[in-house]
Amino acid sequence: MLIKPSALAGVVLLAASQSTEAVVINFDYTYDGGFFSGSNASRRDILDAAGGFLGGILTDSLTAITSGGINNFSAVFQRPDTGASTTLSNFSVAADTLTVFVGGQAMGAGNLGYGGYGGYSVSGTQDFLTNAAQRGQSNTTGPSATDFAPWGGQLTFSSSANWYFDTDLSTTETFSGNDFYSVALHELGHLLGLGSSDSWDNQASGTGFTGANAVAAYGGNVPLEGDKVHWLEGTKSTVNGIEQEAAMDPTLRVGTRKVFTQLDLAALKDVGWQVSVTAVPVPSAVWLFGSALLGFIASKRKQLLNF
Repeated sequence: MLIKPSALAGVVLLAASQSTEAVVINFDYTYDGGFFSGSNASRRDILDAAGGFLGGILTDSLTAITSGGINNFSAVFQRPDTGASTTLSNFSVAADTLTVFVGGQAMGAGNLGYGGYGGYSVSGTQDFLTNAAQRGQSNTTGPSATDFAPWGGQLTFSSSANWYFDTDLSTTETFSGNDFYSVALHELGHLLGLGSSDSWDNQASGTGFTGANAVAAYGGNVPLEGDKVHWLEGTKSTVNGIEQEAAMDPTLRVGTRKVFTQLDLAALKDVGWQVSVTAVPVPSAVWLFGSALLGFIASKRKQLLNF
């Protein structure tokens, strides 16, 4: 049996047109905790927009993981409603799909959420074991990893935070609260391996990230926070030529929105994803960006008071 530990990391914006090759990010609300159900069900549309954008620009071909007979794949993740370690035996994932368990739970003041890719245990034939680890990709784990192919993972959002849920994600005016779309994008970035995968770690050298695509987008090694899972606070890049604080740095100002920049897209390529766009479609407008502190402590996103 092989065991792979999970890694926690941690508008309407139109995604790039999804082709038949796009990766589907399938959100599962089994352990929702009420955050996305009942009167809160409309929140799913915003999460789907974030998942649709990121999944729609990824063109990797991920093989299915199909449990059956002597082959058993067990998904291991933190239940988003309680944080308890959970194992689902005889788990299957469709081809070109990531299954992401999502929900909410009460968190301490300032915490917005956490997320990351899931772990697993697997037993069966050697081909089944290899497929579970690589999903048709190659060199996905270890000190020389250059790619990444998870089955999915988990995202948890604070049920006690002051959220801003925007049904028009092209909004440019300032607003009150923590922008849910921005946080969802950031945490999905961690689930996709930014700051969490072996292929990221292998390019995090000292205080900088050396991935070729990110270096080209930034103009040199990209400075990292001390945790080595975020760009250094205040790192800037561009969105269609407009400067923005990068989505994967550790801050997001209350009342503003951030989307993936050229640097963030480049980093997806560096950890092994095939990315079909080099620019993010955003409305033509003046954007305000700045700094809710994302204190990445066990993947938890934290908020700074508005200032």
